[in-house]
Amino acid sequence: MNVIRRKQTGFTIVELLIVIVVIGILAAITIVAYNGVQTRARDTERTAEIKSVQTALEIYYIDNGFYPSVGTDNYGYALTTLAAALVPTYMNAIPTDSKPSPDPYYYVRGPAANNAYGIRVGYETKTDCHMGMNNAGTNWWGVQAC
Repeated sequence: MNVIRRKQTGFTIVELLIVIVVIGILAAITIVAYNGVQTRARDTERTAEIKSVQTALEIYYIDNGFYPSVGTDNYGYALTTLAAALVPTYMNAIPTDSKPSPDPYYYVRGPAANNAYGIRVGYETKTDCHMGMNNAGTNWWGVQAC
C-alpha cells in the first residue's frame, strides 16, 4: 500500500501570534514617536508665531516711538488685545494658540519710558518662558526668558 504524503505548508498558530505581537510593539513605538513629533512641531510653531509678533511690535515702535498699550502697564493681557494696534498695518492677524497646554499667549507693556514689553509663551514640551524687549529682569510672570 503506497500512501502519498503531502508536506503541509503554512504557519503555525504560534508563529502567527509572534508576528502579531511584533507588529503591535512596532505600532506602539510608532504612535509614541509620532505624538512626540507633533508636540515639538506645535512648540516650534509657537516660537515662530511669537517672533512674527515681535517683528510687528518692533516696526510699530519704529513708527510710533513706543510699544502699544492695551490696558494698564505691567499687567498681562491676552495677546489678541494687540489686534487693534497691529492688524492690518503691521501683520495680517494676531496668532492664537490652539494648543492643549494650559496657558495662552499673554502680552504686557512696561511703562512707556522703559521701552519694555514681554510676551509669555506656554509650551508643551519645554518650560514656559517670555520673550520681549528690555524685560529680562522684570519677572512679570515668574518665568525665565526664552
